[in-house]
Amino acid sequence: MRVEALLQFALAIAYVVLWVFMPAWSISGANYSISLTPWGYVVRFFSETHVIPPPTVYAVWLFALDAGLLPLVWRRSRYSLYLATLFSVLSLSMLMDTILFQQRYLQFHGYTIAPTPNGYIYVSLPAKPTLGIPTYILLALTILSIFNMITRARWLGTRVIEDPIMAIERVLKVLHIEYSRIEGGVKVGGIKIIRRDDSLLLVNDHRIDEVDLGTAITEAVKVGLKQPVSVGVVDYGED
Repeated sequence: MRVEALLQFALAIAYVVLWVFMPAWSISGANYSISLTPWGYVVRFFSETHVIPPPTVYAVWLFALDAGLLPLVWRRSRYSLYLATLFSVLSLSMLMDTILFQQRYLQFHGYTIAPTPNGYIYVSLPAKPTLGIPTYILLALTILSIFNMITRARWLGTRVIEDPIMAIERVLKVLHIEYSRIEGGVKVGGIKIIRRDDSLLLVNDHRIDEVDLGTAITEAVKVGLKQPVSVGVVDYGED
């Protein structure tokens, strides 16, 4: 799993969570405000509060979540990065469209519309529009997803490795070297690499040596290259 994909997922989650607590866009004045939340526009006028849910507001956070999740759950193809970029761009587009909804339907010749229990009224009060922090996070998510698409999520050059055995497995997969999983480790040809507590043990011809991760990978590759190759999968590689 690549760090670049995790960063993209983290931005998507941060965007949605922050949006719950602070508006992505708002205008505010004396005793009057309109705030854009994940469930719609929240209009407050004195003691009255009403929610106006434009249909596009739900697409904003759904597309953003898809943009963050896709590179994590579909790592076998680079097309997941393309699709994630499309979703992030769509999310930003839906946010802009939702803001334009307010400009078109909640304003009229300088007046702002405030819903009432039996209709609506026109309000003419000084108001200041503001873009919230979630909007900037969504913009960062879009830029990062585009960058990940262009670089195939390899611009950091690092991975998140859960344990040494997984690191060895990933190297063997990249080199298309046959191996088998055993309890606590892997077997390549006539050698076994086993994790015991925080140590790696190299078992070869009844000899057991404690080695570091680099040595374990080197020995596994040496033995593995003498074997027939098999087909492996690289994250976001060619189809």
